[in-house]
Amino acid sequence: MEDDPTCGPIIDNIAIKKLFTPDKPKDSAVINGDFEEGPWMFRNTSMGVLLPTNLDGETSSLPGWIVESNRAGRFIDSDHYAVPGGRRAIELLSGKEGIISQMVETKADKPYTLTFSLGHADDKCKEPLAVMAFAGDQTQNIHYTPNSNSTFQISNLNFTAKAEMTRIAFYSVYYNTRSDDMSSLCGPVADDVRVWFAGSNRLHGLGFVRLGLGILGLVLFLV
Repeated sequence: MEDDPTCGPIIDNIAIKKLFTPDKPKDSAVINGDFEEGPWMFRNTSMGVLLPTNLDGETSSLPGWIVESNRAGRFIDSDHYAVPGGRRAIELLSGKEGIISQMVETKADKPYTLTFSLGHADDKCKEPLAVMAFAGDQTQNIHYTPNSNSTFQISNLNFTAKAEMTRIAFYSVYYNTRSDDMSSLCGPVADDVRVWFAGSNRLHGLGFVRLGLGILGLVLFLV
């Protein structure tokens, strides 16, 4: 079929934004895990921003993250969508054809936990919603099953690092569409991604136990 010379795409509202890579937080190995840094978003847009595909970490419009696949994810804002935390998040589209990933620093043979918020964008996306989460050699299919008082849930995946760098990744399990038109792609929302050394939580717990025993001993001594 030949192209019709009388029609074509419309281009409007062009913007250029200088991106920067946020510093890695002290309590997580993930860079830009809250997705607050990303492409420019026009104030009057209600459709979010589709991320360019097949881009590595140096050319990605989502600093810290790699868009591995042939289909785009959607960068969304809290003004028009339900966002678990902050002002920005990622809506995963197109099933396994819409993968985002990041290589995070780890120590070999150490236990870690990947945690993230999984939610519904409140954009009439038909359920079920689910993500496939990857952390090293571990994978988990996680379905969105929130309680009635929240639009998101906290999910986690435990893994043992095999090297000094570990790949984490997410994609939507299903090819979801909106219920109002049955054609517009949508999907689960991912936000607040963290990777932390699992042993640190146990150490903090032991610290609280020791502190409690010390206080108890002091009280008994005073009595």
